[in-house]
Amino acid sequence: MDSRCSVGISGSHRSAGEQIMPISTIGQNGLNAPLSLTSPALGTPSSLVLTNATGLPQTGLATGVAGTGPAFSAYASSATSLTNSVATLLKYGTKDFDTGTCYNNTASTVTLNGISVPAYSFAPNVAGYYQVNACIYTSVTSTNAAILTYKNGSVWSINNGASGSINTYYQASSLIYCNGTSDYISMYLYFEGVGASTGTGSSYKFSSCLLRAS
Repeated sequence: MDSRCSVGISGSHRSAGEQIMPISTIGQNGLNAPLSLTSPALGTPSSLVLTNATGLPQTGLATGVAGTGPAFSAYASSATSLTNSVATLLKYGTKDFDTGTCYNNTASTVTLNGISVPAYSFAPNVAGYYQVNACIYTSVTSTNAAILTYKNGSVWSINNGASGSINTYYQASSLIYCNGTSDYISMYLYFEGVGASTGTGSSYKFSSCLLRAS
């Protein structure tokens, strides 16, 4: 071979018959020691901050976080006939929205999320504290009237009332705890007067949303 074409490797010389050791058998303790890999100890992080996460269920959030809890709004698309001196269930029959399918906008009891929900009632499936609002209108003179918030078929709060007036608007606002498994909320109007019915329209609302999970 022409010496001008020979190639050498600096710092390396191998005699004839000498074997090159495979790199997989080269360890820290000598050429024939097995290669050993040790997993690093990462430890457990004390906290984690999510900056962009989707699909996290309500149960995966910290205690007290509202998160994606139920919220709904419905309006009185048909009139409710009022019985003299009786608290009458108000019919909010058309939904604006119902994020958890927890509001029954029908005249019969139905099962929603495994909960038996009476007519025109809201039964949230997440335990927590709910802001509840409602409004309604009557055009007949009453001697005494008030809008009532009911929980589980009993009066929870008595809201604003009126007497001796026509064209009256009634408003209700309450903060109510619901257990997420059986509690439900309904709106009633107590009215002393004959031949009365409620107004209809998209501005007469019944709504609620989760403020704080328990």
